[in-house]
Amino acid sequence: MQSTRQRIVELLKERGHATVEELADAVGLTQMAVRHHLNVLNGEKLVATSSVRRSSQPWRPQQLYALTEAANELFPEDYYHLAGYLLAEVKALLGAAGLEELLGRIAKAMLAEAPPLRPGQSPEERLGQLVQLLGDRGFTARWAAQGNDYVVRLLACPYRQVAHLHHEVCRLDLQIIEDMLKADAARVACLADGDETCTYRIRQPIGLS
Repeated sequence: MQSTRQRIVELLKERGHATVEELADAVGLTQMAVRHHLNVLNGEKLVATSSVRRSSQPWRPQQLYALTEAANELFPEDYYHLAGYLLAEVKALLGAAGLEELLGRIAKAMLAEAPPLRPGQSPEERLGQLVQLLGDRGFTARWAAQGNDYVVRLLACPYRQVAHLHHEVCRLDLQIIEDMLKADAARVACLADGDETCTYRIRQPIGLS
């Protein structure tokens, strides 16, 4: 991000909201220049007008600018380390088997949001719904027929960094795939192991009936 706009974003983060005049004084630019930067940030959905402040001159109300929710993504977050610490503590308390059981329950909670099976639904239709569900959870998923089997590939995994330290996390996607397709799945590659994808082979026929 351009340095002046970065500074404006930081000022709005610190102050909550500010007028063009206040921002211009803080960054040492003209109000016209600050308005240009605010227009760019508004176009990027990072800044919006939040309210109007009464001024000493009633005919000249001052607009207040504030960051949008999307702007929070510009600031550092550390979910991965927090999740890692939590998993380590859970594993210390419950053991590896207990952690896997807990992750299995989380997978079932995620599956509760999956579309229900329809009578006569084909495996291909269900695989499409699986890819959609995984996509909604931050995965980049693809499926393909391969010989007598189906293959599901996860090109990106939202838990990859945590899974490097706690491989049990991979239980989530495995159980989602197996439960949604009503079939056994074998993991043949894993991002957490340094492979290019997480790859699962599903034997046909898928037991959707």
